Amino acid sequence: MTKLLHDLNGKHKLYQLSDGFLFGTDAVLLSGIIRPGKNSVGVELGTGTGIIPILLSVHKEFQKIYAVEIQPEYADLARENISLNGFSHKVEVVEGDLKRVNDLIPSPCDFVFSNPPYMKKDSGAKNENEKKKIARHEVMCDIRDVCCAASSLLQDKGAFYCVYRIGRMTELFSAMREFDLEPKNLILTAPKEKSPPNLILVRAVKGAKPDLKTRSLFIIQDENGNKTEECLSLYETGNLSYGEGM
Repeated sequence: MTKLLHDLNGKHKLYQLSDGFLFGTDAVLLSGIIRPGKNSVGVELGTGTGIIPILLSVHKEFQKIYAVEIQPEYADLARENISLNGFSHKVEVVEGDLKRVNDLIPSPCDFVFSNPPYMKKDSGAKNENEKKKIARHEVMCDIRDVCCAASSLLQDKGAFYCVYRIGRMTELFSAMREFDLEPKNLILTAPKEKSPPNLILVRAVKGAKPDLKTRSLFIIQDENGNKTEECLSLYETGNLSYGEGM
């Protein structure tokens, strides 16, 4: 197992496994829409390397995040990364299955977030190693399991944040509704200016009334392959706007 050290912003660093799942823009996008309160307690369902709690610790205030991870290698790596960046006092990695998360985490909590596996269990490349397969495919859990766990953890009016593939948006919304998580904000993202959207960012609220709001398309790169101004701002500030007035 080889570890690669990735520089995040000149001050913070992250170890990743060379043969594992490497974090991408989706993790940065998800961290950008999360709005924790100063004294809030949150849970991440599937932390991987710990990248999202680290980004939140850099840019936002909160009291505590429990980062749940089922793969022992990644749980250890996330602990190392969180310690490396000096955030162990407010981010705790918990090794275990999110389907039994109530046995692992004190609840209720204020917010939950997840960058869940996007792909069906039997889809994609057949030669992926087990670590990548679990991160990318619905091997250990599916979106219904994630929404069930989120709802079971949240207090009434608590928020659930998720990034997902646009082609599976109806499945995500169906699972959210099944477990009393009402979608309130939707952001479509596209890799380039003239590309169709491929990812969605969703904020849902437990026990809320239906009233979905959206905003203009978030574009990651311009036609020359450079990050757009809004994307540069996201990387610098850690915030992605829900739209005017939100």
